[in-house]
Amino acid sequence: MAADTGNQDGSASGSGDNTQNNSQTNNTAMADVTITASKESLRVLFNQMKHVYYLATKNTLPTAISAFDKELPVLKDGVTFDTGSPDITKVKLTTGDVWTAVADAGDPEITFQVASVAEEINSLFLNVQQGTSEQKVAVGSSVTVDGKTYKGYGYDMSPKKATGGLFLTSEDKESAIFLPNVEMYANLVSEEGKPAYFNVSVSPLTDTKGCSIYIFGAVAA
Repeated sequence: MAADTGNQDGSASGSGDNTQNNSQTNNTAMADVTITASKESLRVLFNQMKHVYYLATKNTLPTAISAFDKELPVLKDGVTFDTGSPDITKVKLTTGDVWTAVADAGDPEITFQVASVAEEINSLFLNVQQGTSEQKVAVGSSVTVDGKTYKGYGYDMSPKKATGGLFLTSEDKESAIFLPNVEMYANLVSEEGKPAYFNVSVSPLTDTKGCSIYIFGAVAA
């Protein structure tokens, strides 16, 4: 006698259980995924550099800033701000699979053009060779050409390291970047279509708190 392989209605044995299980699976609702930070809450932008302020004292904490020594007149089209892409090394197994990755800090490229040959700017980026800072006014050289008298100071062409801090604000003043400890080197350039400018290369260093850069967003009034 053949074994009974089905139900009385001809359906395969166990299909009812499978249908019930599938129904239970399909009815299991996935929990709603929450978004901790929306796009709108992250809209804090540093659109474009507007003001560049110089602090002569390096390692000044942001909370201790009370005044800037000078605002640098930076040309709009001469700004590069790149903190440096990490140098990434991928570690592979004998199978060829990537097992992990290690990274070293990249070299930052931060440059801008300061369009001024005022004595304050010149002496920041060049080595003065005529008189001490207290004597400059007294020993500054002068020359008269076509009835116009010019007065200035002598500098050498060897590289000079300028140190301090830089505070940069965005065009809309909604964000700011502070480099508390920088070393700067510059060369004087004169080219067609621009006033003479110092091409400044900036190397950010860590401050006494271990920070190389501070990034701020404006606080609503």
